[in-house]
Amino acid sequence: MAKAHEHLIQSLCDLEIPKTIRLSPDRSSVLYSTELTWGHRKGKHAVSTLWLASTGCADSSLQLTPGLFRDHVPTWSPDGKAVAFVSDRADAGAKWAIYLLPLKQGGEAYPITPVKNASQIEAFAFSPDGTHIAFLSADEEVQSASAEDGAYKVRAWGEDWRFSRLRVVDLRTKQVRSAKIDRHVNSVCWSPDGTRIGFSSCLSPDTEECHLTGTTISAIDLDLSSVEELCHFPGMVVDLTWAADGNLYFCAGVPAGKMFAGFGVYRIDPTTEVQQDKWVGFGVEDDSIGLIKGGSGAIFVNVQHRLESRVCLLDGTVLYSRKEELEAFDAAIDTDGKYVLAVATSDVNHPAEVFTTFSSDGAMTRMSNHGQEFAGRRFGTCNFLTCTSTDGEVELDALYLTPDASSVGDHRRPVATAVLIHGGPNTRLTNAFDAYYYMLAPYLLSLGFGILLPNYRGSSGRGQTFASYSIGGLGVYDYSDVIALTQCAIDQGYADKERLLVGGYSQGGFLTNLCSVRNGLHDGDWRFRAAVSGSSICDIDAMALTSDLGSSFEPQLSRDGVAWNMDCDDTRNRAASALWGFKDAARRARLENATVVPPMLILHGEADARCHVSQAWGLRRALRSYGLPFELVIYPSQGHMFEEQKCVVDMALRISRWCQKYIGGA
Repeated sequence: MAKAHEHLIQSLCDLEIPKTIRLSPDRSSVLYSTELTWGHRKGKHAVSTLWLASTGCADSSLQLTPGLFRDHVPTWSPDGKAVAFVSDRADAGAKWAIYLLPLKQGGEAYPITPVKNASQIEAFAFSPDGTHIAFLSADEEVQSASAEDGAYKVRAWGEDWRFSRLRVVDLRTKQVRSAKIDRHVNSVCWSPDGTRIGFSSCLSPDTEECHLTGTTISAIDLDLSSVEELCHFPGMVVDLTWAADGNLYFCAGVPAGKMFAGFGVYRIDPTTEVQQDKWVGFGVEDDSIGLIKGGSGAIFVNVQHRLESRVCLLDGTVLYSRKEELEAFDAAIDTDGKYVLAVATSDVNHPAEVFTTFSSDGAMTRMSNHGQEFAGRRFGTCNFLTCTSTDGEVELDALYLTPDASSVGDHRRPVATAVLIHGGPNTRLTNAFDAYYYMLAPYLLSLGFGILLPNYRGSSGRGQTFASYSIGGLGVYDYSDVIALTQCAIDQGYADKERLLVGGYSQGGFLTNLCSVRNGLHDGDWRFRAAVSGSSICDIDAMALTSDLGSSFEPQLSRDGVAWNMDCDDTRNRAASALWGFKDAARRARLENATVVPPMLILHGEADARCHVSQAWGLRRALRSYGLPFELVIYPSQGHMFEEQKCVVDMALRISRWCQKYIGGA
């Protein structure tokens, strides 16, 4: 049985997931890339494969590249005769270049930027006439003689920063020119007439820089000599795009500068004498998580609307809407309003595939078949749940994934349930094959466990007000929402209240820790019997000191409540830090002569820059101090998201054993 479980999670992890999708200029073909879930790697280096399909033709997807290298972020040349992509095929995992693949019979991919460069290509874009490509990459690292000799090397903060530069390559000569801009450039786009290049930049490559000092949006002429600053935005910007109407658009926080609120679309008119960004839509009752410029020059918006994934025009017109996760998409629209959409989507029983549709009636043509190994197999049923929050302020959404074996005809029986809480906090979960991280959803369903996926206040898809509950509300609204939705799943007959496990990753791990030390502090007559805490947070004050986003995320979430901003007697962060809840949990356990903190499985990457491994150490020390059962697993060399498949598989197997041990199987 153990071998069968390992084979299943291995097969799930080996699934090719469609990512970047691009319609050809004439819309007759769909180009896309695939990679393993969450971009992890099976061997020494991550790989990505390019595919080509015929628009509207079922099962027409054909493999373009061998899948031996990381061939990714493909795009069409403006004439549709070639495909450009980034690859490490000159030296896997070490050397990066942009390659051009002519689509004529027998065409071979060839590099158009130097193949010896170790700096990754951050982004690239064709000029409208197809003669140039603008791209971003950092300067090559210069090795000193002492470093080459293996001498001890000190690290001075900021001294070795390598700024990402704006560069342009002439496809006819392969000559590369670089803009002399002493800032870190992080996005690039071309003006519709090809005479200027738009770009965004910040003061340094530090992870937090754009959150701390904002982003400058500028334009530069083709010879890279004259730069015009268009506006300065107080935060991070996403998907800077120069539209056919002459305006630049991007996605960013609503209100401006907020990371944990809504996400909307902004516009800049580069022709006005005084340029400034203007909010043009989304982010109030929904969230725009990305933009693309279709082949027609129109702007299409990727929108989360509660549990729906939508593709919209800037005026809010909905072209596509399904209660499924949208992995990737591209679109084009004619002057008469007819459009074509290429999307990658999935549901609880069907792995992500590439589809095309030509209308809003929902007719979809599947062009790929990456999940053929699971064809005909049912893992479960997706049920959409809603309930009112305990304070009566909002309606909450959740998914309950019922294992296929739990229903016979119209009769449903409560099953052992894993309550899996997402990270973020500003993201959301909806119907998908990989509905939770690393294929855990289909895997646990196959073992007979039900899965509750709560979207607590702070989640995306609901706009500014709903998301901003997390600002100053950590451990309050999010925690109570998890409890309310768990009670809802019990009341509706899905979850067995005697067999409940709570688990989560990152921010979900933070809430898992709180659910553990507060176990039973609610009106329901149930408790969690076990917990799985992944890459979690148990102390907010320590998070501000050790996280790569500790200077930006934590001050906003805690309303400037970080050590260097607070009085010495200010203990506001203790209430939401699980470490400070252990003593009271132990007291309650003695008074009630019952288990409060459930057995905890702690999983953490040793190289986690977001939630430092010391958070796991602190949790372990608290549990051991009170003699509580736990298992701590540290994964060497793994960051916040695991990169090596052997670690992903090990994690899944440990979680399944923890579920079997403490809440039992089907």
